[in-house]
Amino acid sequence: MKFDLPGWMDQVEASKAWFRRRVLPLSLEQLRWRPGPRHWSIAECLDHLNITLGVYLAKIDDAIALAPSGGERSSNGERSEFDALKQVEPPVTVPVAAPPALIPAPAVDPDYLVDSFHQRRDRYADAVRRGFGLDLPRIVIVEPVDPLIRTLGGALAFLAAHDRRHMWQAEQVRRASRFPNHYAVRLHGKEYSIHER
Repeated sequence: MKFDLPGWMDQVEASKAWFRRRVLPLSLEQLRWRPGPRHWSIAECLDHLNITLGVYLAKIDDAIALAPSGGERSSNGERSEFDALKQVEPPVTVPVAAPPALIPAPAVDPDYLVDSFHQRRDRYADAVRRGFGLDLPRIVIVEPVDPLIRTLGGALAFLAAHDRRHMWQAEQVRRASRFPNHYAVRLHGKEYSIHER
């Protein structure tokens, strides 16, 4: 199994494009709507993604800073790590409880959500760029969030898959039968709500 740095960079652009196309047009009501009491809203999915990136990026930055330069390199990761990464990919068949530190806020400021979404992905893209040329499967993350994802390559791969997982989850919220059927249009600094028929 090989780590795919160009694919991770592609995921950054795919996530941003999805956000522009599928999230920015939504109203505050749509962002905060939950399909059920034990299900997250779209805003909560996005806040969880941003929180997770923030926690992981601090650990990734530390791992890169301590990484030895030169020497033999491998792009192959551990089988157990790749097996764990497969469980993150959508479609989600087995729900996993988020660690308490990664639980989203019940009410998210939409402006903060937008700013954080782009800033965190820019930081992630920078971490991936710095990972080119490093021995990704041999650089260990200190105090990993998930004990099965222990290497720098595994953490970078996890974040790309994690974006896909929760973008998929947000799309399931949009497809729910009771999802509010209107969207927001912003003109001259004001938000207007348009109802679909």
